[in-house]
Amino acid sequence: MRNAVPASYNELRRPTWTLMAVERFTLHKCMKLTAKIVGIFLLGIVLLTAMFGYMTAQSEFEQYKRAQEENAASLGNEVRETLVVAWKDGGHQGAIKLVRDFANRHQQMIIRWIPTENGATSESALPPQKELAVATTESMTTIITHDSAGHDQYIIYYPVDVENSRAGYVEFNVPLDEAAEYTRLTTYRTALVIGAMAIFGLVIVFLGVRMVGQRLDKLVAKTKRIGAGDFSEPVEVRGTDEIAQLGAALNQMSETLQSQQQELEEASSARLSAMEQLRHIDRLKTVGRLASGIAHELGTPLNVVSGRAGLIASHRLSADEVTESALVIKSEADRMAEIIRQLLGFARRRPPHRTMVDLRELIVSAINLLQPMANQRDVELVTADSESLSTAVDSAQIQQVVTNLIVNAIHASSTGDVVQVSLSRQEASPPGDSNSPKREYYCISVEDKGTGICAEAMPHLFEPFFTTKDVGEGTGLGLSVSYGIVEDHNGWIDVQSQLGEGSRFTIFLPQQVA
Repeated sequence: MRNAVPASYNELRRPTWTLMAVERFTLHKCMKLTAKIVGIFLLGIVLLTAMFGYMTAQSEFEQYKRAQEENAASLGNEVRETLVVAWKDGGHQGAIKLVRDFANRHQQMIIRWIPTENGATSESALPPQKELAVATTESMTTIITHDSAGHDQYIIYYPVDVENSRAGYVEFNVPLDEAAEYTRLTTYRTALVIGAMAIFGLVIVFLGVRMVGQRLDKLVAKTKRIGAGDFSEPVEVRGTDEIAQLGAALNQMSETLQSQQQELEEASSARLSAMEQLRHIDRLKTVGRLASGIAHELGTPLNVVSGRAGLIASHRLSADEVTESALVIKSEADRMAEIIRQLLGFARRRPPHRTMVDLRELIVSAINLLQPMANQRDVELVTADSESLSTAVDSAQIQQVVTNLIVNAIHASSTGDVVQVSLSRQEASPPGDSNSPKREYYCISVEDKGTGICAEAMPHLFEPFFTTKDVGEGTGLGLSVSYGIVEDHNGWIDVQSQLGEGSRFTIFLPQQVA
């Protein structure tokens, strides 16, 4: 069961999700951003340029072939009629002579006569049979081959029929050197364009790093400083573009966060001061409760001191008796000094300071301090034997908590009742967080057999100014202050109570090292 305690300053100044998201960017990523964008853009352009160059070369080559085919068809149609007459008059030799004369007039290509029978043309000069087989069914067929020098050639076979019989073919041999040269020129131009774009891309990357990367570097450094809580040194980003606007927004956000941080520090300082003041008031209240019991406790040794001093002053004692009385006076004075020292130590205001504290000794000290109050109310304070358990706590604050719980137990007890204080280990999880794994806690329990607490009051026990005591007996701050102290030590207070049967308050403190 927890009381309403404001969040600590460390919780209040956690970075916002915006800063956490911005801080994920690093200079390395920012510098690469421009290069990635330019690289992807240039890669797309290079691929498109290369594809366009390839398609252009292929298209021009196809157009060149079609032009040669059309030219061959035109020449074939031109020589067909005279070739038929020459065939009829002189056979193969007549056809060869006519084609040779025709070729001399058209020297842009090699033209010769290919007979279907073994005439004047050698067997090695005949075209492949599969091309001739195609040519028998088509008006014209083409092949691409290589000459003995390795040059590409485009060969067109134009069939010639005489009296419904295939007399032969007119072969048009077109060198592809011109087309190859055009392809090489297109490839060279494409390579030049790609190279120029690569150089242009490097220039863009360089300028991008200077114009974008370095400016983003400043913004990233600023966000890191903001994330670390350093709001000084506003970032300077020149220009009026979006990056400059982002820099101005970061500076404005930094100023706002700095102002909020200062307000939080002031609020946290005021809260801590108020909490410490409440704790001191609670200690003084407890001192007031202890006053009557301590006065009674001091009465007996004062009477002893007064009586012994009177005997010494009467000069009726022997030297040994005077020495004995002096020792008794010293013993009783030491006893009173210890009682007063404990009371002053409890009431003194100290700055919070955590050290390794033996909790068993702390419990014994609290019981010794409250023993006079218990004796006055005829309530017995009992502590069970336990091992020595040490953890890092503020000794004065935890003693204040234990003292408050014991005082409440004494007030709730009747004459002759027993209040038991014990120390133990226990595996537990913080209340309201059942999913977290259990861990070992040191537990200080204060148990009484008094009136108990009603169910309606249980949810409000740790609320400030809530009390079940009679008017004038309590301020309602004791349990609230105590819970705040224990919560500051990363622990909590558990309450188990039955009306009419008593209550058990258990302080859970984690194992910590100073």
